[in-house]
Amino acid sequence: MFAGKTTRLIGLYNESTVDINERIVVKPLLDNRYQANKINSHGGLQILGHRISKAEELYPLIQPSTKECYIDEVQFFTPYIIEVIGEMMMNGIRVIAAGLDRDYLNRDFGSMKALKNLATERIEVSAKCNVCQQEAHYTYRTNESPDLVLVGHNDAYEARCETHWKEGMSARNQV
Repeated sequence: MFAGKTTRLIGLYNESTVDINERIVVKPLLDNRYQANKINSHGGLQILGHRISKAEELYPLIQPSTKECYIDEVQFFTPYIIEVIGEMMMNGIRVIAAGLDRDYLNRDFGSMKALKNLATERIEVSAKCNVCQQEAHYTYRTNESPDLVLVGHNDAYEARCETHWKEGMSARNQV
């Protein structure tokens, strides 16, 4: 969280030389932050997009002219997203996906491990630790919700370095 994944996705979209009508942009229906019909970064950048509940809902959006597909928060889709992405790639569609590779318990998040294996290029970004401002690769949940998936931002999560993530988790486990 807070590493700039969506900002990077939007940047790649804006840098594309592919006609706007030849691009698809989607995010999970589950992500109800900000505006529903847009992909939104925490910093306020936006692009128009579709919200879909399942990976197979991408198929009706694909046109013969589609050349690129941008997917935000890909970790929230079921494992079927890997098959859909693979099929798009085999049909010559460039897929750019952004998501968290680890959940707040530091486990592989959704299909991200499989997606990273499928990727032809990987761009990894990091945040700054909310405690010490060092490089952060961990997501620390600040509330006690038992749900694995809890959509939120700084109201529910902090970016943390390994030391401060472990410190927070250790304190949580002692309660």
